[in-house]
Amino acid sequence: MDVKEPLSPNCLCQCVSCGATCRRLFEWIKDTRPYEPPKDPETRIWYERGNCTRFDLLFPFLTALVALLDFAFDFKVAVTHYGRGDNAWGSLTMGFAFVSLLSINILSASWYLEDQRSFKKEILEKNGLETKRWFYACHLVLCGGLLRCIQIFRTVRLIRSRKTASPGDKERYRLYIAQLQDSSTLGVLEAFMEEAPQVALQLYILLKRGSLDLSSFEDLIVALSIPKSLALFAFNLLIYARYIRVADEESRQLNWCSLPSLFFFVWRLFMLTSRILALALFASHFTRFVFVVGGIHFAASYALLWRQECEYFGGERIKQAFFRCAIAYVHVFCFFPLEGKNTRKWGYPYYILILIEDAVMVLWWSFLTNYDLTFRVAMLTTEWATYLIGVISLVLFYRFFHPSLDSTELGTDETDGRRNQTEFKIIYKRARWEKNVQYSNGTSMAVIPIKTFEIATGL
Repeated sequence: MDVKEPLSPNCLCQCVSCGATCRRLFEWIKDTRPYEPPKDPETRIWYERGNCTRFDLLFPFLTALVALLDFAFDFKVAVTHYGRGDNAWGSLTMGFAFVSLLSINILSASWYLEDQRSFKKEILEKNGLETKRWFYACHLVLCGGLLRCIQIFRTVRLIRSRKTASPGDKERYRLYIAQLQDSSTLGVLEAFMEEAPQVALQLYILLKRGSLDLSSFEDLIVALSIPKSLALFAFNLLIYARYIRVADEESRQLNWCSLPSLFFFVWRLFMLTSRILALALFASHFTRFVFVVGGIHFAASYALLWRQECEYFGGERIKQAFFRCAIAYVHVFCFFPLEGKNTRKWGYPYYILILIEDAVMVLWWSFLTNYDLTFRVAMLTTEWATYLIGVISLVLFYRFFHPSLDSTELGTDETDGRRNQTEFKIIYKRARWEKNVQYSNGTSMAVIPIKTFEIATGL
């Protein structure tokens, strides 16, 4: 019998040294500046929510790198389709990517223009972050998202340059959080205009071809684009949910490495997988009828949204109707409430409708398709398994792990049915800056010079 030799002293020393090095590296990455929290209670709230570590210096570059790799991957998929002679698939693949980029840059440029007309302009100029004319040139070449990453990096570096508390800290923290909000909202736009349609398209193409050779580099690229887009979709929604809570001083934060974030990500990932799989399977055999299904779902979603409050554009009915149409399109893929209260009231009919639609589509497909029995059973199992995992993650997130369950936020039926005192709504606001105006009698009042675009959500 072989007897294991005990670890040598040199090996133990190496393990201890490695552990100490990892701890020092972790502490170095977590280093936050200013070192000392501000004494002012309100400023301290924004300091804790907008604290800037060395990782926050790196995060904008990671975001830009992921965006570039995502576009490069989609471009490679399009080239693969063109190389096979599938010009229509290649054009659609590039079309989704281009329309998404164009929409993101148009919205980003409009926000820069809005900042120039608000009190935010004064804060930006005071900190050397003013909007330049060449910013708009960057948007013309579809690089607005990359520009925003650079601006976030500059803001983090500005905050970290101050080792102790200094005047204007509150404005800088709120500016940083507002920039993160803008970037995350653009990520949501990308999720619904590029990632979700790309998943549906590439899965549909694989099903229409009827074969997948993983030893082929071209097939492997197309296949890998599907989980890539699914993961980015769920991650973009997670980032958005995190930063709208960071910006609300009364809300508990949604931390990155936590069970709430994990269940939120799994919920979004598997519910989208289930939905798109059902649509792609149905479209592979009933290509034209899938648009009928989508149209019916769009109309049903619009009818549900019609009863929800929409005060984003005041009395401008045309803009309100257009915005409702945009949210109805989003509901083709996943649940995204128009108002951030009574989420269960709108969530129940939505998920019941999704369950019925998906069940009819996949069963109809399985009865009439020419695929062999093994493949049909595998697809049906995958469809129901992903839907079940998504629903379980949704229930666990809202019932046990929602951040507001451990806070003093006002109760709503979206997080805990036992608390219904007052309606609570988290609202995304673009740079609602407060300007203190001093009067001759020594009193002051906060003035909000401009009310900007808002998105309410029950996340």
